[in-house]
Amino acid sequence: FRSEFLFMGRNGNLPGEDEQYEAYRRALDGMQGLPVTIRTVDIGSDKPLDKAARDDAHLNPALGLRAIRWSLADPDMFLTQLRAILRAAAHGKVNMLVPMLAHASEIRQTLSLLDHARAQLDKRGVPYGPLQLGAMIEIPAAALMLDVFLKYFDFLSIGTNDLIQYTLAIDRSDDAVAHLYDPL
Repeated sequence: FRSEFLFMGRNGNLPGEDEQYEAYRRALDGMQGLPVTIRTVDIGSDKPLDKAARDDAHLNPALGLRAIRWSLADPDMFLTQLRAILRAAAHGKVNMLVPMLAHASEIRQTLSLLDHARAQLDKRGVPYGPLQLGAMIEIPAAALMLDVFLKYFDFLSIGTNDLIQYTLAIDRSDDAVAHLYDPL
């Protein structure tokens, strides 16, 4: 479940906890007991928010404030999403996938906010379920730190599009160099 699509085309009005929870719960209901992998919001160069929702423009959004960096820069937004995902996990098996992690500090921040979201739900008396936590390996730094990632995550997912783009230093959306985007 690519959650960023819940955030796009909204003229700056991001989805609240209940709206996200309902979308994730409906996906779980539709899968009839099969697991659902929900990727936390991955806003970036190939999936930008509308201009009204952006605080500022980045020269190269593929390298800037995107995915987990954007989520960690806006902890209230991220906590809202985490609470919605945790609540949905009470209705079925949820795998939560975190995109674009590159540093141990980002892992620690993500885990801390996940714990904080659980504490907020506990305080409100809102039920939530367990989830499997995964990380996208799509930055060369993450690929080089697999041993660290394996200590913190239940599963990993290889994001080949971005991993190739960053490894070869080629913006695949730039027509002038896109022909060089070839994994072979």
